[in-house]
Amino acid sequence: MAIVALDTDKFRAMFPEFSNVADPALPFLFDQSTDYLNNSEYSLVEDVVKRERLLYLLMAHLAYMRYGDSDGNGKKGLAGRVSSASEGSVSVSLDMGAVEFRYAWYTQSPYGMDFWQATKVYRMANYYPGSVYG
Repeated sequence: MAIVALDTDKFRAMFPEFSNVADPALPFLFDQSTDYLNNSEYSLVEDVVKRERLLYLLMAHLAYMRYGDSDGNGKKGLAGRVSSASEGSVSVSLDMGAVEFRYAWYTQSPYGMDFWQATKVYRMANYYPGSVYG
């Protein structure tokens, strides 16, 4: 089984909204992505094309959280959805809603939510009928 190598041009083509992130930052984001998704021959995601797509989603999530995108979205230093806002004396309230702690971090960007949903199959238990003790 192969491992995924960072293809900067491919990442840029998939996520043009991160044109504001400098090229030298991309290898760091890729390496950090492998902290969340194993990129070795022992990865649960055996399909290298799918693993590349998932790693790039993680890179986009990390870029969104750290640098924001070229439209000024992300990188707010806030966690959660805006549940209320006022204008006079500026007030903002944030809420995670009914989100389990184990995936709350991923809900901070659309890329993280895509990753979480796409990897659902890898977090499910496998059931094998029958008994090995019979």
